[in-house]
Amino acid sequence: MRIPILAVAACAALSSNAFSAEISVPMFKVTDAGIGESLGKIIIAETAKGVALQVDVTGLAAGQHGFHLHENGSCEPAAKDGKPQAAIAAGPHYDPGHLGSHKGPAGTGHKGDLPALVATDKGVKAVVNADHLTLGDMRGRSLMIHQAGDNYTDTPENGGGGARVACGVIPEK
Repeated sequence: MRIPILAVAACAALSSNAFSAEISVPMFKVTDAGIGESLGKIIIAETAKGVALQVDVTGLAAGQHGFHLHENGSCEPAAKDGKPQAAIAAGPHYDPGHLGSHKGPAGTGHKGDLPALVATDKGVKAVVNADHLTLGDMRGRSLMIHQAGDNYTDTPENGGGGARVACGVIPEK
């Protein structure tokens, strides 16, 4: 009698893991010269209420950093206003509704706002949730960490996050 019960429990455990969607996104330092060294990774997992992002990155200045989902799946530099800039090929924040407004992860603006990250001298080890996104929304896009904090407004530009300092491309599949 014990063997069938154990077999059923093992099958249930396997099938529950098979339905857990999870993506690992390598994160890299970005500059106007290109993509640099690895800074760690972010694991994205589908939850009953959106996605959870398990952040494990180093190499950031201590303090708050803006964190966003960007439209394109690229971390390459590109020219903006005639000057090369870090990870500009990632495009703007993810904004499928074309709202053009930066109001935070719980606000009524674009969907690219994620909860700000706080780095220590050891980096960022945190889990943040984005109830407004699905794994499907994120596939084929990029995750971006900015140099400074985020006030979730449009002034200064992009909530004051400043330069793009870390980027990772989310696989399409």
